[in-house]
Amino acid sequence: MATVIFYLDKERKNGCLILATFTFNHQRLRLSTGLNIAKKVWNDEEQRAYPLKDHAETNKRLREINNFLLDTYDKYFSKGLKPTKEETLEKARLIKEAYQVFVGKRKSEEEQRRPTLIEFIPIFQARYKSKMTPNHIKHFDGIKNHLENYQKKIGKTIEFETINKEFYLGFTDYLKELNRKTNTIGSHIRRLKRLMNEALDDKLTQNEEHRAKSFKVLNEETDKIYLSSDDIQKLYRLNLEDPRMRRIRDLFVLHCHTGLRHSDWPKVTLKNIEDGKLYVRTQKTKEAVIIPVHPIILEILHRYGPELHIPTNQEANRVLRWIGEYAVLKKITKENLDKWNQIRTHTVRRSFATNAYMSGVPMLSVMQITGHRTTESFLKYIRVTKLENATKLKDHPFFNS
Repeated sequence: MATVIFYLDKERKNGCLILATFTFNHQRLRLSTGLNIAKKVWNDEEQRAYPLKDHAETNKRLREINNFLLDTYDKYFSKGLKPTKEETLEKARLIKEAYQVFVGKRKSEEEQRRPTLIEFIPIFQARYKSKMTPNHIKHFDGIKNHLENYQKKIGKTIEFETINKEFYLGFTDYLKELNRKTNTIGSHIRRLKRLMNEALDDKLTQNEEHRAKSFKVLNEETDKIYLSSDDIQKLYRLNLEDPRMRRIRDLFVLHCHTGLRHSDWPKVTLKNIEDGKLYVRTQKTKEAVIIPVHPIILEILHRYGPELHIPTNQEANRVLRWIGEYAVLKKITKENLDKWNQIRTHTVRRSFATNAYMSGVPMLSVMQITGHRTTESFLKYIRVTKLENATKLKDHPFFNS
């Protein structure tokens, strides 16, 4: 026979802790319920708190604990069989461990084998190593580092179940304190949501709070720069003594005429050019793209041949920053010198799209190369001022008939 008796521990500032004694087969387990109440509301005889309407949740939890202990006892001790002392001690240990899991003081064996959110990140990276670009995979190192540092700051382990609105507000504030830009914070949140969706699919969690509207990806419109066709020519003629800077500058100029992302730069080779057209299957969208070959593309490819080493995105951007500073020093243009400090690998796509549009190439034709799905997204992407747009349209027959 098994019995459960609830009683109060000694009184403290936050009330009395409710303890439980579970007695069975000459064994007695002293357990904590984790519940605290004032001594004056406890009824020893009935082992519950009064008045009932004010302590419904506490009394309900006591019933749940009582039922759990008795059900667990029935599970481990079959009726009619008399266990040995050693068997009773071992099963008492198992009951205590099961109880600790039940009240949340210990993880189950399954939960202990289950990775935390941070531990899941390298698993996710390995899973998608062949399906994402190396740069895309590496970006998840960033969210991992930030989560580890934020975990240290708050002094709590970040689990799948802790990803909620409170976490979102605290984590985004933490990133703002690090002076991360709005779109950078948005990128981290986007990756976090991707990880949580993957964990849901793997049944590692049932938490879906990251899908709430309040758990939004922060975004703001940025004034990204582009280089005009004249700017690109001036950059191409800029005297650079360092061979590495010169090669990366030439790669930059080359791709201002392809509009390709950095991940696709290695695919621009002479063998992929046929009948004046470059054939590329893009890394991000996996779509085939055909680009008319500008003479400057062939000029640069022939100049370097097999020596056209493609730098990493980080290396290219670092060198482009130096080149931009040098361009400012040399006063490469008479206006808007600040933009030269902002040139990066992605500037080639914006420059290509904007210059093609301004030169009269049909918008849909440019979108076939850049991969934009809608005219709305394309028009947001290019950098055409109202004055530039009016200048482009002034010779159109519609305005001259």
